[in-house]
Amino acid sequence: MKKILLSLFLATLLLADVQTLIQKYKQGDYKYVCLNGYKLFSKLKKDEDLVSMYAFSCLKADYINRLAVPILILGKTPASRKNRAYFSLILAQKNLLISALSDHEEFTGLNVPNTDHIISKVFNLYFQKKYKKSDNAYIIRDPKIAGVEYRVFIVKKSSIPYLRIDVYKNGKKIDTHLYR
Repeated sequence: MKKILLSLFLATLLLADVQTLIQKYKQGDYKYVCLNGYKLFSKLKKDEDLVSMYAFSCLKADYINRLAVPILILGKTPASRKNRAYFSLILAQKNLLISALSDHEEFTGLNVPNTDHIISKVFNLYFQKKYKKSDNAYIIRDPKIAGVEYRVFIVKKSSIPYLRIDVYKNGKKIDTHLYR
């Protein structure tokens, strides 16, 4: 009897946690959903809508590397396959940018879709050679948003290269993104 009650209690607790994740997602608290969704992932992975919610939260919270597992899981429905392709594209663009900037790799003939994600924007403008080099930074103006520019460079932490994108609006830094 105790085992049944304990199982019911745990099931109710996990359902409440998933409901909290959904509420936090609707409120735009993507960091919370990504960090706590990671802890509950064994429960989320059974539902592709929840996996997509988790992955979009991690993407919006700049936890890009956490997309790898959802990419492997998604694929049962047309919507989840579309999400998988979107996440895969952004993750690949990040890795190609890091290789290009830190290792001075020349990638030619790249023709990939555009998305509205900052990595995708920077990726496409960088590989179209629409940048100015200034010391160790690449300065890229956003052609679609007046007064916005991205300063892109590699920073190393413990010999590991990270892609850093500083976002400026009318000369003032408004955001920083750091990706491993």
